[in-house]
Amino acid sequence: MSQSVFDSVLESLCAEQGWARERNRVELEIEGGRHQGVEFEPFEFEDEALVRLVSPIGPTEHIDPLHLNTALRLNYGLPYGALALRGDQLVLIDSVIADDVEADEIEAVIRFLAETADHFERTLFGTDEV
Repeated sequence: MSQSVFDSVLESLCAEQGWARERNRVELEIEGGRHQGVEFEPFEFEDEALVRLVSPIGPTEHIDPLHLNTALRLNYGLPYGALALRGDQLVLIDSVIADDVEADEIEAVIRFLAETADHFERTLFGTDEV
């Protein structure tokens, strides 16, 4: 799978925006001195190279079923991505085609995922862990 276009766009964005990058993860500074990470997971679907963008929110063990149900209802109003469970973590995710991305699209998605995941993390857990 080729990630060359995605990696090139991401590298340029990190340099331009001052985002800290470690391999398949960037960290953004969020308003109020908070930080939020967005991870990148390459995968293939129907012979198409894709990248899943994942921003962790927190462990599901601390969220009661009613709040998880509310989270699913919030999905409908999200302009990008979706709330999901990855193992025992509540995350915010989106996917892009690895070889057909534009910088403004990736920047918008990364910012939205980071800011929204941080909002949910702050609201649900009161922490700044991820």
